[in-house]
Amino acid sequence: MSDGTVLSDTAADVVKETLAECRAATLPALRDAVGELHPRLARISAYHLGWCEPDGRPTGVHAGKMLRAALAVLAARAFGAGTRTAVPGAVATELVHNFSLLHDDLMDADELRRGRPTAWVVFGAGPAVLAGDALLSKALRMTAEMKGTPEQPAGRTLTEAVSTIIRGQAADLGLDGFPVDRVGADDYLAACAKTSGLLGGCVAVGASLADAPAAGVRTLQAAAWDLGVAWQVADDVESIWGDPAASGKPAFGDLRRDKRTYPVIAALRSGTAAGSRLAGRLSSSGARGEDELAELARLVDEAGGRAEAERTAREHLDRAVHLLGKTGGDPVALDGLAALFRHVLDRHGRRTPAPAATPAMRGAAR
Repeated sequence: MSDGTVLSDTAADVVKETLAECRAATLPALRDAVGELHPRLARISAYHLGWCEPDGRPTGVHAGKMLRAALAVLAARAFGAGTRTAVPGAVATELVHNFSLLHDDLMDADELRRGRPTAWVVFGAGPAVLAGDALLSKALRMTAEMKGTPEQPAGRTLTEAVSTIIRGQAADLGLDGFPVDRVGADDYLAACAKTSGLLGGCVAVGASLADAPAAGVRTLQAAAWDLGVAWQVADDVESIWGDPAASGKPAFGDLRRDKRTYPVIAALRSGTAAGSRLAGRLSSSGARGEDELAELARLVDEAGGRAEAERTAREHLDRAVHLLGKTGGDPVALDGLAALFRHVLDRHGRRTPAPAATPAMRGAAR
């Protein structure tokens, strides 16, 4: 398989076609699964997914690219199975993903997702949580009916992924307002489990349904774990410096919540004057206005936090792509999976050359 890490325009077009194909194959089954929920919870879930307005009127669109479903489908293809074999697992991973988003929006007090009010804002906290629970329950019922291999049953694979996601989310909550003198990479990497655990579950479910050997499944999960770290770090960068019009979320989101994300941790550990000034400002209490948030973002950048985060994200992506070649899967299919891996970072706009490394977090995420 190809070992490059830059997604060419041609490869980008192929990824778009692949995503559209996987989405077309799995979306009907996903709609059916959501439709089997309690009517009120089905409407909340459908709203969250972008299918309808709060009153239930169809929007005619579906928000999101269904990347996780595509990961499951492509993982199955890498070990010789067709798309149809992977669809139940792909749908289950999307249900788990959206369960986590419904809960995450509430825990982070996010009021916007994809440019629309989040489900908890529209329907209330309790109903939104219950809708997330319903999606998770449906996913687990679906996986209970999947077989996979004796060594790696598909149902157990996704159940373990859910446990990992929950542990990661618990660690992530601990990053809010984390004391500046106790910032550490281990705490951050523990929180990355909320992303890496799900991605590992996606590829493992797909591969298990294709009767992949256990060693291949484990290596595929390891690749997805690195992809998850890269994804989370890139998302942290976007949360501070991303375009709200493109992300559908307010600027400076994580700084607004006083969350110790990777760029912030890197800046605080940089040993720079800007990092020291950042620590002093973060230690102060009280609400922060837009000018203060912009100044915090500038200090993070000046201290090297943004450059270090972008370098680290690319490093983990490189490692993920390298591990794909060791899974023993079909090289052509793995090339498609590698292209999808690269797409994850490219969609965050991370095509810039890797910046010079700072001492802030060198080796911390290895």
